[in-house]
This record gives sequence, C-alpha cells and structure tokens, in this order.
Amino acid sequence: MTHIAFFEPSWVAHDARDWEIRGSYKYPSLLGDLRERAAITVLMRDLPPESDPHRQRLTADYGVSFAKLDTADDAGQNAAAVLAEDYAAAVAEHAPDIVSTLNGRMIGHNFALARAAHHAGCDYVYRIAGNDIATQTAVHEAAGRPMQGTAFLANLAAQERYAIEVARTVIVMGGTERARIAEIASNPDKIDICRRGVDRGHFSPSEGDPDRCEKVLFVGRNSAEKGIDLIEAAADLLADKRPDVTFTIAGDFAEREVGNRRYLGFHDYAALPNLYRDHHALLLPARSEGFPQVVMEAMTSGLPAILSRALFAEDFGAADGVALIDYDPRAIADTIIDWHDDSAAFAARREQALAFAATHFDAARNSALYHRALLGEGA
Repeated sequence: MTHIAFFEPSWVAHDARDWEIRGSYKYPSLLGDLRERAAITVLMRDLPPESDPHRQRLTADYGVSFAKLDTADDAGQNAAAVLAEDYAAAVAEHAPDIVSTLNGRMIGHNFALARAAHHAGCDYVYRIAGNDIATQTAVHEAAGRPMQGTAFLANLAAQERYAIEVARTVIVMGGTERARIAEIASNPDKIDICRRGVDRGHFSPSEGDPDRCEKVLFVGRNSAEKGIDLIEAAADLLADKRPDVTFTIAGDFAEREVGNRRYLGFHDYAALPNLYRDHHALLLPARSEGFPQVVMEAMTSGLPAILSRALFAEDFGAADGVALIDYDPRAIADTIIDWHDDSAAFAARREQALAFAATHFDAARNSALYHRALLGEGA
C-alpha cells in the first residue's frame, strides 16, 4: 500500500485553538477515506498527548500514525537548510512513497520538504493554500518594513520556484492561484485545483429568507492582508446612508462594539453554522488569499459574498452569487446598498450562491479530487 507522510506544524500546548481547528475538522475533511488507499503518517516536532481526543479520533477513524519529527527548529524559511536536513532524515527513517502537507505551510517549509523528497527520490506534492509571498509582503509593509527589491523577497521567490519544479503535483485552492503558479511552473499541467469542500449536513441556510441585506459578516484573522481597513471604512460610509446595516467582524478580535461594527472572538466549528445563519452576506475584501474555507461555508449557508476582484475573478462569474469589487470602500458600500434596497436582486444572489455551492463545494466530491491528485491518479 502507498505510504504518505504529512509534515505538519507542531502541537502547542498553549495554543489549543489551533490544534482544535486542525484536529477536529481540517484534517478529517482532507483525509476522508484515504486510509483505504494509503498508509498515513503525520509527523510533528511536538506531538499531541496520546490521551488527546483529536489524536485518538484521527488514529481510530482516519488511520493516522503519529511520529515525532526530530528537529530543533521549526521556523520555516528562516531555518530552511536545517529543516531540509531534518526532513531528509525523517524521510529516510519512515520511507514514504509520497510526502506532502495537510495544513497550509509557509514557503520555507515546502522548500525544505521539496529538497528532502528530491534527495530521497520520493514524490513530493506541494499543497499551496494561498499566496505566501503576497501575505508576507502585506504583513511586512503594514509594519513599515519594505519587501520589494529585498534579498528576502528574492529568496522566497527562488524557494517557491524550486518547490514547484520538484513537485510531482501542485495542488492549489482556486483559479487565480492556478494562474499565478502556471506562470512560474515549467509544466503547468501538473497543477490541480482541489479545495477542502464543505459538509452540507453541517452547513445549511436559515429557514426564513431575509428580505434584504442588513447584516454583513467577515470571518478571519486580524491580519494586514485581510482588508479589515476596507471593511471599517465601508462601515463608516454606511453608518449614515443605511443606519440599519450592521457589520460583524469575527475571528481573533477583542470583543467590542464600535458604531455599526461588532467585533467577535474565535468561533469553533460547532458554532460556525449559526454564525452564518445569523447574517445575510459575507464580506472578504482580502489582498491575499488562497480560496478561503469561509467563502465555501458561507455560500453553502445561503450567504452571497462580496469578494476581491483581484483574487477571485478566475473563480466566479456574474451569475454565481458573488459580487467582485476593487479595493475601494465605496465599491463595497455601493454593493451592500444595492443588496439592501433591491430585495429581488438580493434574493437572486442568494439563490445563485446556494446553487454554486451545491455544485462546486460539496466535501465528498472535493475529497475525491484531492485524493486522486495526491496519489497521482489523474482525472
């Protein structure tokens, strides 16, 4: 049987939320029935305790064997050479046929894993969960640290190109990311779009259709690339124009209310369906993303989405339940006003979102696509 080794972030005792996300639904949704076709090893520098319920479930229900990764540093591109040596030693010890990652990881980790796989002669599958270079650029520049023209940026780009070239298969989340990688890869045919998909038994629309768009939702990290500044600016514009419109900004925020904006902390997987059902539209004006799970969850829950044109133009058309906007608070506000004032147009968007989600975001269908790409079986 084919043996796959996934090189994953460490379990961290003081960050229970991160492990809860990975262990309770991210890993299960990706692994699915893969155990029927492959032996699965998950390697981490620090392992969750054997008594941990998520570890026990992954072992019992998904066939995961956990193994400790012997490395002194887990810092990505800042320790790529050290990681490459340690990954190579782990590959030699466990002798997998395929190495990859389940969690989206920064370029340095993937560069190190690509080097280790190339050295050992096993297949490397590069799962790209977003544009890491764009994300790091946004974070650095928001902190006043330039990226353009730096050796750091050039090194990141070189590491990403190397990993793409070594990979047998490159897995991306959406069309925009596929187009970006196709410009880098010498063989674009090895790029596959594979999303995690959504459990449609867990996420479903509210029983009563809203008459108009009044409650707008953002779900995500409080990070520079997410476009929180654009959301806040759009909310300020609508405070007088449409005072009944409110914004919920949910993620890792200190809970508070500011005008027409309500900030919320983390919602676990069990709480997410009600969060979506309590709102009318999703707003995600991000400057860097892969294909966020929140978009699939929200649209499956009947929320049309307002998304960045630059990131999602390759994935959605005019009749797919999405409004594509530029990085302009006025464009965001105008879209919300349209959905607020025209109930028929908003109802149509809602139906479009549900139809698109049913066709494209089903977890079982997407899991099968991912497993075929991971195992190198083609379409």
